[in-house]
Amino acid sequence: MPRLRKFRGSKFGILCYHRVGTRGIPLFSRLEPRIFDAQMNYLRKHYRLVSLKQLCSELQDGFSVEPTLAITFDDGYRDLYTHAFPVLQKYEIPATIYLIGQSVETGKAPWYDRIFVALESLPGPELKLEMQVPRCFALSSPAARAVVAWEIVCFLRSIPDSARQKWCAEFESSIQVPHEKLHGSMLTWEQVRTMHRGGISFGAHTMSHPVVSQLDASDFDEELARSKSFLESGLQAPIDDFAYPFGKPADCGLEAERFLQRCGYRSAVTTTSGFNAAASNIYRLRRLQIGDDSSLPLFAFRVAQMFLESTEPCAPTYSDVQPEPMKLGVDRSSL
Repeated sequence: MPRLRKFRGSKFGILCYHRVGTRGIPLFSRLEPRIFDAQMNYLRKHYRLVSLKQLCSELQDGFSVEPTLAITFDDGYRDLYTHAFPVLQKYEIPATIYLIGQSVETGKAPWYDRIFVALESLPGPELKLEMQVPRCFALSSPAARAVVAWEIVCFLRSIPDSARQKWCAEFESSIQVPHEKLHGSMLTWEQVRTMHRGGISFGAHTMSHPVVSQLDASDFDEELARSKSFLESGLQAPIDDFAYPFGKPADCGLEAERFLQRCGYRSAVTTTSGFNAAASNIYRLRRLQIGDDSSLPLFAFRVAQMFLESTEPCAPTYSDVQPEPMKLGVDRSSL
């Protein structure tokens, strides 16, 4: 149960979104634009909203402030430009979008989206795959196919990234991925620059969205350092903040955390739930993930609960460490 004892310090919350829209990818998230508008309107009326830069500064300087929130988005889906950007401007809300370098560079959707789309479109009632052991999956319904896709992604999160890349290449060579369903799903440089001129900040989310803890140390330069320099070159602005792909404690890694500091990143965010306080690790900041539930009262309750649930940042729980099972109707927003 949540611990509700008095906490005397200032509390800083960070909300984590992935997309605002209902068409195309990601298939696991369907947040209606009108719901996002209502959420931003509610937050503007009831909370102190600041940029991630200001939040980090106040967090480290020990400022005494009322409960404070920053808004973030992972991956860089194009509907952020279409649906989220106008709403953020409407309510004058700062936000940070963490971009996948290769997706901006090539327009190609992340590897896990390709798995979800392939499973959605695959003909036949079953799928046989070689994972840790040979598996045969029933594809009896759209919901069952989504569950299978999530199980595949969880398996790939658990193996070294070099093995993950090889497995994905073999999967896509043997199963036809309908790339027309993926086309135009990611932000372009033109859109990124327009949003930046409009007050949106950007951070790095690696080059290819690997599980950072499954990388060899020799891959840190490409995924952690190059993603920073690549975005800085294209945006002609500093990239100071980083988001761990997937973002659970088991996905991060202490070596990577130290490397991020050496690269000059100001902060790094996870998907571990909870508020942040003066004792928080600036390179393991917590975030509350926002799914696609349409209930504004439930959204308001979850945000308020985040500030009440703990007296201080605590050790990760089992659910923080383990990939969650796919549940029908539940947003898999830890991607």
